[in-house]
Order: sequence, then C-alpha cells, then structure tokens
Amino acid sequence: MKLYEKIILIIFTVSFSLLLIDFTGNRALFSLSTWLLSASYFIGGYWFFKLEENKKEISIISGIALAISLFNLPFLIRINKEEYYDFLPIANGLLFLFLVGYIFFNKDSNSGSKKIKLILLRSFTLLIISTFFTYTSINFKPYRTILYALNNGYNYLQKNILMFDYCEKSKNAININKCDEAIQYAIEANNAGKVWIGISEEEISNHSELWKISGTYSGLYDAYRCNAKNHFKNHEYKQALDYYIKADNALNNYKKKSEYWELEKSYSKNIIAICYKELQNYELADSLFVEAIDNYKSIKDTIDGDAAVFYSNYAESLAEQNAYKYSNLLYKSAIVILKRDTINTDNKKKIINNYRDLIKNHFRTDSLEQAKLYIDKTYNLVDNSTSDLCNINYYKGIYYYKLSRFNKAEEIFSECLACYKEFVEPSNQNIAGSYLMLSRVKTVLGQYDKARETLKKGIKITTENFGKNSEKFANYLKTEAQLDNIIGEYNNSEKKFHQVIEIYNNTLGENNWKLPEVLSNLAQLEITLGKYKLAKIHSDASIKKANEYINFTIPSSTTLLNNAAYVDYYVSNYNRSDSLYKKTVQINKEFGLVSTLPYAVALNGLGLISTSKKEYKKADSLFDKTLKLHKEIFTKNHPFTAVIYYNYAALKIEQKDFVQAKEMLSKAININHNFFNSKHDVFGDIYIAFGDVFIKEKELDTGKDYYLKALDIFVEKFDENHIKVQIAKEKLKKIR
Repeated sequence: MKLYEKIILIIFTVSFSLLLIDFTGNRALFSLSTWLLSASYFIGGYWFFKLEENKKEISIISGIALAISLFNLPFLIRINKEEYYDFLPIANGLLFLFLVGYIFFNKDSNSGSKKIKLILLRSFTLLIISTFFTYTSINFKPYRTILYALNNGYNYLQKNILMFDYCEKSKNAININKCDEAIQYAIEANNAGKVWIGISEEEISNHSELWKISGTYSGLYDAYRCNAKNHFKNHEYKQALDYYIKADNALNNYKKKSEYWELEKSYSKNIIAICYKELQNYELADSLFVEAIDNYKSIKDTIDGDAAVFYSNYAESLAEQNAYKYSNLLYKSAIVILKRDTINTDNKKKIINNYRDLIKNHFRTDSLEQAKLYIDKTYNLVDNSTSDLCNINYYKGIYYYKLSRFNKAEEIFSECLACYKEFVEPSNQNIAGSYLMLSRVKTVLGQYDKARETLKKGIKITTENFGKNSEKFANYLKTEAQLDNIIGEYNNSEKKFHQVIEIYNNTLGENNWKLPEVLSNLAQLEITLGKYKLAKIHSDASIKKANEYINFTIPSSTTLLNNAAYVDYYVSNYNRSDSLYKKTVQINKEFGLVSTLPYAVALNGLGLISTSKKEYKKADSLFDKTLKLHKEIFTKNHPFTAVIYYNYAALKIEQKDFVQAKEMLSKAININHNFFNSKHDVFGDIYIAFGDVFIKEKELDTGKDYYLKALDIFVEKFDENHIKVQIAKEKLKKIR
C-alpha cells in the first residue's frame, strides 16, 4: 500500500468517525475525504495497485470500480436516496467476483497474488459498507440506529430517522392492541416528519412535499382506528365515533391519489356513518352512506361486493327508521351487485346476510309470504354443514310463530337449537336466543314447566355473556315475568316487570321502543291484581309510546291493541274497548290472518263486550267462532280454550241456560287442572261462576260451598282488599 493511499485512508476513517460528534463541518470533511479517495482510485488506480505489466488492466479497472462505489457514500448515510444509487455498488461487486475467480484459478501461481489479494480486501470492505448503506431497508432497526448516530448534529435528518422509529413502534403497539400507545407514537412520527420537511401546522393543507411523510398519516389513521374498533366492539359508539373521525381527518390531511387510499375514504365514511346510525343520528348517517357509495362509484369502473356492503348498511339504517320500502330496495340492489361480482368467494355469505335482513324487514311489516320467499331462497344457498342452516331455521320458526302455528314453530325451534349445539360453542348467544323462542312457544302451548326449564338455560348463557343489567338479559326476564303471570305467581311477575322497565330505561333511555310491550303486559297483570287505575295508566302509556315506533295498521301491533282493549273492558270503557278489538279484527282480515291467536283473542273480547251490553245473540256467535278457532290453533285441552269455555259459560248464565253453563264450566275446570296448581285463582273464578249457577237454581248450600272454595283461593292469593275477595264475601253475605 502506497504512503499516499495510507494517508488518505486514515483521513477518510477519521472523518467518518467524526460524523459521530456534533460539530460544524464534519459532514463536509467526510465528503471531501471520500471524494478525494474516490478520485485518487479513479485516476491513480494503476499506480496504487501497480501489478506486473501484463496485469495493468486489473489495476485500472479496480481503481475505477472502487471509485464509483466510494463516490456516493456521503449521500448514502441519509434515508432518502435516488434510484440510481442502487446501481453504483454493482461495479465493485463485479470486481470482487472477478478477483475471487482470478485468485481461485491462479492459486498455483505466486505472480502478483499478494497485491491482488490486497485489492480483493479493499473491494470486499467497500462492498460491505456500500451495500449495507445502499440496500438495507429502513425498517431494519440497527440500520436506523447507525444512521441516527452518523447524522449527529443534523436535527432535521435525525427527525427523519426518528419518524420511522415511531412508525414502527406504533405498528407494533397496534399489533398487541395497545392503541393509546400506538396513537402517541403515530403523533410523534408525524411531528418528527413535519420537522424533517420543515413545515408548520398552518402549511399542511397546501405543502408540496407532504407526500414525503404520507406514511405518518397512514400510521395515524391505523392507530386511531385501533382505538375506534375497540370502542365499537364494546358498543361504545360515541367514543368509537370520536376516534373514527380523527382517523378520517388523518386520512384526508394528505391528499393521497392512489386508488387504495381513495377507496379507503369510502370505507372511512361508511364506518363513521354506522356509528352515527348506532347513535340514532340518522340524518348524518344516511348522508355519509350516500357519500361513501358515490365516492366508491367514482373510483371503480364496476360496483363490486365491497360497495354492496355500503348499500346493506344504508338499508339497515333506513329499516331502523321504519322506511322498509326503501330499505328493501337497497338490500335487493346489494344482492344484484353481489350476484354480478363472481370473483369474490365471500359473496355467497353476503347474499345470505342480505336475504336475512330482507326477511327481518318483511317480518316487521308482517309481509309473511315475502318473508317465506326469502327464507326459501336462503335455504337454497346455505351450506348444511355450517351455522347458516341454524340461522335460517330460526327465522323459519318465527314465520310459523307469527302464523300461530305453534306446534310447527316448536318443531322448527327444537331443530334450530340442536343445529346450533352442533356448530357453535355452548356459550354462543344464538343458543340462548333459541332457548328464548322455544320457551315462548312452549308457554303458548301450555307447557309451563318445560318453558321455565328451557328459559333458565337461556338466562344462564345470557347472564354469563352480558350480565344481569343488560338489555338482552331484560328480554329473558320479561318472558319469565309473563310466565309467572300465567301460572299465578303475580308478585314475582310484577317485581320482574318493573326490573325489566328499569333495565330498558338504563340501557336504551327512558323513551325506548321496548317499553310499550312491557307496559302492556304489566297492565294485564295489574288487572288481575285489581289495580285498575294503574293498569289504565300503563295501558295508555303503552299505546302512546308505541305510536312513536309501531305502525298500528299491521298484525304484529294487534297484541298491544288487544291488551289495551282488555284493560278498557275491565274499567267499563266498552266503546273504546270495542273499537280496539274491531281494529284488530279488521287488520288481521286485511292481511289474511284470520286463523291466528290475536284474531281469536279479539273475537273473545268482542264476545265479552256484547255480553256486558246484553247483546247475547251476538255474543253467542262470537264465542262460538273463537271457541272453534282456539281448538284449531291449539286443542280442546288447552288453558286458552278453557278461558273461552269460562267466558261462554258466563254468557249462558246470563241467558239462564244453566245446563250448558255447568257443562262449559266443567270443561274449563277439567282443562285447567291439567295445567295449573289447584290454588290458582282461575279455579276461584270458575267456582264463583258455579256458585252463581247454583244460586240461580235455588241450590243455596251448593252455591255457598262454591263461594267459600273461591274465597279460600282468593284470600290465599290476594290481599283482603282485592276486588275478587270482596266480590266473594259480598256473594256469601247475600246468602246468609
């Protein structure tokens, strides 16, 4: 090695080391020493590596190759490099391979081998340095650490390096779901990037070099979405919305022009719209759904399955606003798009989901045949080895439940439950939902013990999944309260209904769509408890609140109408009661649902009113129709049928047809013995009716015995001031 080369190499090494120290001119010194060494090799390679005369070409070529690789080294210690930098180490790489080959093939010759090995050593050393700084990814942490050290004193360049450090930390935090940390690191990355390119907050919107730190805005977008997703998953929609908006702002701060980011803006608008929908701010939600769809259409040549999701989400929002006609159109549009996009294998699942939502919409409007149409279409698509089969079985069960075909519904829900048990975990809420519906069906069918047993299983899963203060738990508690009411556990039922109201108010707000049904059921209970004023208050409140959410022109609203009519009947408001029952009859006739339970209940109610108005012939016709209908819906041996026998008997007593009255009362009592404890107050009511018959037949002792049996039941079941207790006592006084 020539003395000159040694001196230059020493200067080069010292200047490189001085980059680690913060002082003015260190980079200039390093650049000058590097370029001096490069120029020396380029010009003086022949003299530096002086080989035999016949090898002078190797000396010259080696000098040129080393010079090319050295020349750009001062620029390589920065992050941002020009594309042509990648080609500069190639010459030295080829030299290294040539020298290795040369030495290998001339290993038996000693001619100049030592000098060539020294050239090889220089080439190898420079190759390691140049390739490391040229080709190493910025994502490699040790590389960034070395660059940071070599740029000591150059704050803006070190900020550029820190920007990548913070970006990496943010991504790592997202991967382990430490979203707050991810956000902090993403903010640090963005701030570091702005220092690097030298811009202030005021210049962000129109700065020409903002593209250089676009990755930091992507990082902010991902970090904010990380937190948003967690809040959304926990149904904390307001917090989720705040973070999604921040993510959207990060996305729009830099005007990215790639198709990917333009499409991402549509996804961002879509999820923000969903949050607004969950917060019931439908005006903003719907406008954003439209923007998401329009933006997506402006980018893509054809509308694909992803856009169909936007249509479906918009449809769901409209359904929540009871705009079912437009909701259905959007769901159908989504299905058309999904059927056209055959590339995406997930589209079959999405079509099934859209069919499901169409089924739900048609259930809400009582378009049962349309619901059945989409149920059948779904059956043609579902894979029988997945839980999709269970889901469609569930809706088929609801279809038969709404038609009052309760035995068929019981069969379908039992199949549905077995299906879920095969395909999902035992704690899955779908199993609990099947238990709930099966319990309701069994309750209607008079299988009270089985209904309670089934319901308890659903309550257990729901409690474990959501706790006892959740809306879902209240749904099960409401069903249990209804069951308690039927079997005569009135105090428990009343307590549970009030608990349900409290939970709904706490979770859904005091003016929520689930209150009307609970208030209506509570009013029915309060009639039984003799609390007529409270019953009337709760019944009226039920109808008033329901007017905000329910369309009182469809059959599913008629249960509320029947309940309100029943309360009005008991408070002697016969005209309003008659009007409400007739409305139920009219609605069900319009929908062709004249073999359903609500229709039968309305006929029974009209029979009671006619009896009270002494319109006996009309009442007889009504009770005859409703009795036949109850036998058709249920059987002769059913507690609801027993109610009709009891009411019919009351009419026969008024008509002085005591033989038929006693016959019907006997049927009522025999049926009820199959379902209820002998201390149930329903037997007290029948005993009172029997007593009335025998008193009218002048069999006073027998009549008195029945009144006493009724009084014993009423006193045990109710307090002394209850109307039934008072009526029984009053009848006994008249005999004495």
